Amino acid sequence: MGEVLDLSGADLKGFDPIPSGSYPAIVYDIESVETENPDGKLPVGTPGYNVQFKVDGGQYDNRRLFNRYWIAPSDYDPSKKKMLDGMFARFLLAVGYGEKEVMGGKFKFDPDDAVGRECTVVVGIRPATEQYEASNNVRNVKPRTTAASEGDDLL
Repeated sequence: MGEVLDLSGADLKGFDPIPSGSYPAIVYDIESVETENPDGKLPVGTPGYNVQFKVDGGQYDNRRLFNRYWIAPSDYDPSKKKMLDGMFARFLLAVGYGEKEVMGGKFKFDPDDAVGRECTVVVGIRPATEQYEASNNVRNVKPRTTAASEGDDLL
């Protein structure tokens, strides 16, 4: 069996969301995922990427923020596919890939190459519900600029 632990003083609250605004960040990790929910909007098995950002400096240095990007299948609703593809393409452009490379029709994405790239994340707060506590959501990813200072409200 396992070791006996005294967790009686554990903080179960978790992290409070950081204020809405824009923050300098780096891409900290990217994990390939697939949809699993048969009742979801996208077909089961649709590929995507979980992207973990790390705030890079300021009061919230090292805080993690997360976003998921889906790669809709070619036979998916064309307008929705364009929107999903656009979200991922804007992320790639924001972290420094060239527009000709990304939009050229044969872009080969290597998640390991994106890790460590700088950007600015525009963050909002998803309100608490009966089921979940309030949390941050990444509303946009932009290129890193000198104007991206902690807490700048771009919303």
